[in-house]
Amino acid sequence: MAQLERELTIRSGKGERIAATFRMPQNGSAFPAVLLCQGLSGVRNLVMPTVANALADAGIASLRFDYVGHGDSSGDRGWIDPFARVADARYVLSYLIGMQEVDPHRVGVYGHSYGGPVAVHVAAADPEVRAAVTVSGPGNGQAMLRAPRPAWEWVELKKRVAADRLAISRGHAPEIVTVNDIFPFSPAFAAAYEKLKAFQGGTSALPGTDGLGKTSFYLASVDAMSAFRPEAAAAALAGCPTLFINGADDDTAPIETVGEVYRALPGPKRWIIVPEADHNTLDTDPGLSAALVHAGDWFGTYL
Repeated sequence: MAQLERELTIRSGKGERIAATFRMPQNGSAFPAVLLCQGLSGVRNLVMPTVANALADAGIASLRFDYVGHGDSSGDRGWIDPFARVADARYVLSYLIGMQEVDPHRVGVYGHSYGGPVAVHVAAADPEVRAAVTVSGPGNGQAMLRAPRPAWEWVELKKRVAADRLAISRGHAPEIVTVNDIFPFSPAFAAAYEKLKAFQGGTSALPGTDGLGKTSFYLASVDAMSAFRPEAAAAALAGCPTLFINGADDDTAPIETVGEVYRALPGPKRWIIVPEADHNTLDTDPGLSAALVHAGDWFGTYL
């Protein structure tokens, strides 16, 4: 019997090594398959194994990976660049489509948390993607960064980023800040995440170890994050049925930031808003497994 899960090495467009894990269902061949795009943590071993197992139970193969500069992948650490993540994901998608175990005409993409808008961009760029699902995905990049801040803190952040941009232009090293300086988590989310770290962890916070690219990042990442516009990519998803799943009480990716993206989708489309669910609810069971039932059904219908 073929090995159900195996580790792979994939190359990015710049030659960096991308660490990835392929998961197959128990039985069958020429499987439908889904690319799994991780959230802010950028690593494949948080939450994504649960997603992969759920899809395998539904007869769907999957490929999850660490973005360049994260986890076991090579590359410069410290950047949160959603555009670079889209580029990484597209190379991994090409690898997935070319695998002998995969039906190249039945391929989808799944994005969790910050991987949601990445998945939307990948689906917009690659017509091979036949269906997409995002869980807890945020909307417009600037709106996402601004939502957790009062107006005066947003103004101050923009000034800090501009000053750092000037310093970099004069030859100085980029400023390194904590992840909370870039994207402040609510007290409720932070407290819940402390509990998660003892188990599998969430996808929007970072692993509990110190270091560049783990708990600290380049402040200049804010420029790329602000410019990320999934609503523009969503408008290009004609022929790619798309499912959004968000918690009604999400304090990390507020649904108010997602509506514009959903409205831009041409359809077929569906938006499931889970009552009384916050971000952590859909990172862990039973909320995650409930969301994955919908994801499996969606991919089963359209792949």
